[in-house]
Amino acid sequence: MSLREKNRLRSRQELLDSVLTLFDEGGLAACSVEAVAKLVGASKTTVYSYFPGGIDEMLRDVYRLISQRVIALGTQLRDAETETGARILAPARALFSICAEPKVGRFYMLLTPALSPLLQPVVGVASGTFKEMFADDLAASGHDRQSASLYAVVINGAIRECAVSVAKCPEQRPDLEKTLAKVIAGIVSTTR
Repeated sequence: MSLREKNRLRSRQELLDSVLTLFDEGGLAACSVEAVAKLVGASKTTVYSYFPGGIDEMLRDVYRLISQRVIALGTQLRDAETETGARILAPARALFSICAEPKVGRFYMLLTPALSPLLQPVVGVASGTFKEMFADDLAASGHDRQSASLYAVVINGAIRECAVSVAKCPEQRPDLEKTLAKVIAGIVSTTR
């Protein structure tokens, strides 16, 4: 990668980081191309050169990049495990870790009615990926495919609610992980 390309990527990331900062400080109402430009010391034209779709595109990119981080870390942690319960818990641990980052967790997990429509094209990718992983792990442990898929939905919902709690109060993370591990162990040991 050339120096120019590296600088362009760095500038793009700086713009996206500023969106997280603005969102953290004032929610969606604080996010605009003008505010981003002011925060990074650039012109609106510069911001639009990186993000022709304006703030909507920036918000979607921030969400998409966080989702990619969650999937990558969740997959890495899962692949390091051999026991079914630990494999299922691993993506949750990844999500909780990322949600414990104050700006990131609040943005990623605390969707507002105003923000949800903007992010609709990118929301649910990590959840969908993890549900498939959970169903595969449960099926490999002896559950029939239908029950594995149903349990995967339940586990995914529990993980999401726990992640919302972690985003609000990161100190709850260890207790939530322990409790979730017990729930997962109960599901793993149950066959239809």
